[in-house]
Amino acid sequence: GQANFVNPGLILPTFGMDFDVTPKMKLITNYNLVWFDKTAALQQFLFQGNIDRFVGLDLGFGCEYRPLLSENVLFVGGVQMLVPGQGFRDIYDSFNGRVGAMLAGFMNVVFTF
Repeated sequence: GQANFVNPGLILPTFGMDFDVTPKMKLITNYNLVWFDKTAALQQFLFQGNIDRFVGLDLGFGCEYRPLLSENVLFVGGVQMLVPGQGFRDIYDSFNGRVGAMLAGFMNVVFTF
């Protein structure tokens, strides 16, 4: 049958800047604050009351390197971190115990010819 789950939606104000260090290298920064728009659907789906709207802080830092000064060869890498807010803890602390900051790394290589 058709799913009847209602998406809670997100409010996501963002601040980010790119810094051209050299013609070949760019630093990328990103800062997001994340809130649920409405938590009623989550509370009903998880059978859990009083889920806070604040999900957390999403912080990112990366680097883009173009060794040939073109878009033909491109290396992008960085790290991303989520600092959980009260809403995230309300959902996941009951399953896994205390939830701390989460960190992830990424790397992307593009060859275009």
